[in-house]
Parts: sequence; structure tokens; C-alpha cells
Amino acid sequence: MRGWWRSASIATRVFAQTAAILVLAAAVAFALLAVDARQEREREAALASQELALAMAATPTVRQAVTEAFDRYPADRGAAIAAATGAMQHYVEDVRMATRLDFVTVMHPDGTRYTHPDLAEIGREFLGTTAPALAGSTFTEVFEGTLGPSVRAVTPVLDDGRVVGLVAAGVTIERVGSLVVVRLLAVGGLLVATLAVAALAAWLLARRLDRATGGHGPEQLARLFAAHEAALHAVDDGLVLVESGAVVLANDRARAMLGLGELATPIPPDAPLPAGVRAVLDGDGGQVLVGGRWLVVARHETARAGTTTLTIRDRTELQRMTGELDAVRTLASALRAQTHEFGNRMHTVATLIELDEPRRALEVATAGRDLGQRLADRVVGDDEEPVIAALLLGKAAQAHERGVEMHVETHLAPGTHGIDPVDFVTVLGNLVDNAIDAAAERAARATSGDRDAWVEVYLDEDAGAIVLQVSDSGAGLAPEQHKRAFAPGWSTKPAGAHGRGFGLSIVRETVERLGGSIEIGAGEAGETTAAAGAVVTVLLPRPGAAP
Repeated sequence: MRGWWRSASIATRVFAQTAAILVLAAAVAFALLAVDARQEREREAALASQELALAMAATPTVRQAVTEAFDRYPADRGAAIAAATGAMQHYVEDVRMATRLDFVTVMHPDGTRYTHPDLAEIGREFLGTTAPALAGSTFTEVFEGTLGPSVRAVTPVLDDGRVVGLVAAGVTIERVGSLVVVRLLAVGGLLVATLAVAALAAWLLARRLDRATGGHGPEQLARLFAAHEAALHAVDDGLVLVESGAVVLANDRARAMLGLGELATPIPPDAPLPAGVRAVLDGDGGQVLVGGRWLVVARHETARAGTTTLTIRDRTELQRMTGELDAVRTLASALRAQTHEFGNRMHTVATLIELDEPRRALEVATAGRDLGQRLADRVVGDDEEPVIAALLLGKAAQAHERGVEMHVETHLAPGTHGIDPVDFVTVLGNLVDNAIDAAAERAARATSGDRDAWVEVYLDEDAGAIVLQVSDSGAGLAPEQHKRAFAPGWSTKPAGAHGRGFGLSIVRETVERLGGSIEIGAGEAGETTAAAGAVVTVLLPRPGAAP
């Protein structure tokens, strides 16, 4: 039995317990009702007996017969009893039958019966208490007489203040019980019907619980809940459950990423939360900046109306690794272009020397040496960090390969000035790449008289901030495209081998992570040309500089 109970589902346990409680409650209620009904019936019987006894004692027939018998009783007891019986027996029995009492007895003050339902009992002594009635009072009692235990009332018959007789009327306990049984049968039927309805309701509730719990028992649900809690708090993704705008569940990872701390759930929709957190909860998903970290939010609408599940992933480290990969790719591409450029140039120089053209060989060898020499000097002479100069040296070669003239103006001392070299390469490399692409593309589509393609890189320091500005001779961007240009996947160029439209997005994320700013503008118009290309300006705060 214990094994069955432990393996039973919650629904089965609820139904069994509910049914047992209902049966027990019905039994207790029935017992209490039985006791109350019996007591009530006894009170009713006592009251009816008392009223009838008083009425009989007041009737002229009884009073006259009892008075005459009382007066003759000392002289001739037998004749007095016979006369009284003859005068009252039929009358009293008719009244008793009409009122459905079990007995009505009229007697002498000494207890000798004048009337009785059993004629054999006439003339015999009344069994019961008479003293209160002889004192002039009417009373009721339960006493076992010739008909068995009965509820009876006894009252005196008075004549000029004398007690000349007594009247007793009553109902046997057996009859009271039979009347109670009839009433209890009706009550029991009602209880059975109520119990049936309650059992049906309990069964329906049990079925609903069975569907809701999948037929599992409490122990199984406890294990499932423990496993759910362990999985919920062990996953590296943030999980948030939102119902009608309120946060009802958030695992540890989600609390850490959203900065909720120990804030108790449910968190109401009007709770004062940071703008980034509110964007996560109320937005359409996607990439959201919260507390300096980029979070990717996926929304999943559940089958329950108004309930949404949010899956949150921290892309900050991924963005950083993407930036590092992009920086490495940029440097590799720049070095490849530089190697290719110098290789071609060295082959040309060697050939011209073999052809005895030393002057021409010198011209080829020193072509574009100003920028190259300056950048090469930076690479060789920068003891702190030669990455930036090396990047620009490679980008210059890459631009030259594509027919783009690259100009660099810098007022910065060598090094990255406390900024992570990878971040510096990510920002500057992507901006120069975009500028070279834009300038080369416009030159390729331009007419023969307007094929100049150039890129200008300006590096400076202003009020404790590093200024990076890249201008180009490309087609530029319309004002309404300036904000969209930073969205992931957006581009004016066709997709390449590694996708498209992520350069400026990565630049913006890196700049914002470093606490800087970025903006896109249009190039200034010259004397003979319209406004050309785009101008991208980045301000990066120098680490440790006073705000």
C-alpha cells in the first residue's frame, strides 16, 4: 500500500485524499445531524405531550369525571375507578389517536390509572414521577414505563385549588427514533448527492492536475524541479521569463548581464530599470548595449498569451575576438600588399640594372619614398608599439595597388598612447579599408577626366583625446544613411567572401566600448569639384587622461 501511494501521481493523491476527507466529513456531519435531530424530536415530543396534557386537564369532561372519582375514591375505590374509566376511556383514546401520541393516561393523585391504551393497565399504578405535578406544576421527563422508554409530560387536574387528578401524555422513544430515521434518510440522501457532486468535482480537478503535471508524482516533480534549477543556473546564456511586462524569472547569468543583482522577482513593468535593461525587456530583440557590454537578445513568444522568453548572450568577448581577427586580417592584407609592391619594384630595379639603366632604376626604387620612408622610420624607430605605423605602411601599399593615392598626416608621438593596439588597428584599419574601397570604386566608374582617387588619414590629439580622421574621394553617403551605416550587415558594396557590412559596425562597437565617439560627415567642396566622399571622425579618450 505504501509503495503504491509513493508511486501514485499528484492527481491520484489529490483525488484519494479529497474523497477520504469528503467521506469523513459526511460521516461526521451525518452523526451530528442524527444527534441534533433526535434531541430536536425529543423536544418536539415533550412540547406536544405537555400541550396535550394541559389541554386534557382543562376539558370539562375530564375535570368532571376526575372530580367525581376523587370524591368517591375514599368510600368505594373500585366503583370510582370504573365510573371514571367509563366516562373518559373512549374520549381520551380518540384524542390520543388524533394527536398520534403513544399514550394519554388520566389517574388519581395516588397514581391509580383511570385510562390507558392497554385496558389491562387500568387500575394499576402509574410508573413515573408525580411529585412535581402533585405540587401543582407541569413537567416533562424521559421515563421507562409499561410501553418502554418514553418522553412524557405530567400535569395536575385542579378543582377549587385541589389536585383531584393527574394527566400524563407521552411518546415512546422508539417512535421518536423512527421519526428521526425518516428525517435522517432525507438528510442522508442529500449528503450522498452532495458527496457525489464533490467527488465529481475532485475527479475533474484530479484530471486537470494530471494533465498539468504529466502524471508525475511529487517526488518526480521535486527531482525535475531540482534538475531544472540546476540547468537554469548552470547555462552560460541568460534566460528571462516575462509575463505581461513583468519579469517573473531570471537566472544568475541574466541577472549578471542585466545588472539586476538581488532584485526580487517578479519585477513589475513600471520598475525603475536602466534604459538598456528596459530595451532588452521591451524591445524586439537583436543587439543591445547594456552597461558597456553588447548583448544579443532573442525573443520567443510562448503558447501562453502575454508570456515571452528571452535568451540573452554576451557578444562583448565575441566582438573583441572579431576585432582582433579583423586586425590580424588587416595587417596580413597590408603586409601582403606591401610584399607584393616591394617584390614588383625590386624585380623592376633588378631588370633595369641589368639593362644598364641605373638612373631609371633609382627613380623606380625611390618612387613614393616620402610616405614610405616616414612610415618605415616609425616602424623601425618606435620602441613602444610599431603596429600603427606598420598598418599604415601596409595600407599605403594596398592603396597603391588599387590606384589610390594615400596621404597621412600625424601629429601624434609614436605608439598607441595607452590604447590596446588591437583596438587601434580595428578602428583605423576598417576606416582606411572602407575609404580605399570607396575611392577606388568611384574612380572605376568615373569618366576619364575625373579618375583621381585619394585617401587622407589625419591623426592628432585634442584635449586629452586621440583624433582619428579618415577622408576619401568616394561617392560618400546621403545624410539619411549616416545612422544606418553603423548597423550590422548594412553596406553600399556587394557581399564579399567574408560577408558584408560589418566593418563600421565593429568600429562603432569598439569605439563605444572605449568610451569614444564616431560620426560621419561629407567632404568639403573644392574650387572646381563638388563635395567629395565621406569624412569619418573618431575621438578616443586617452586612458588616464583627466576628463
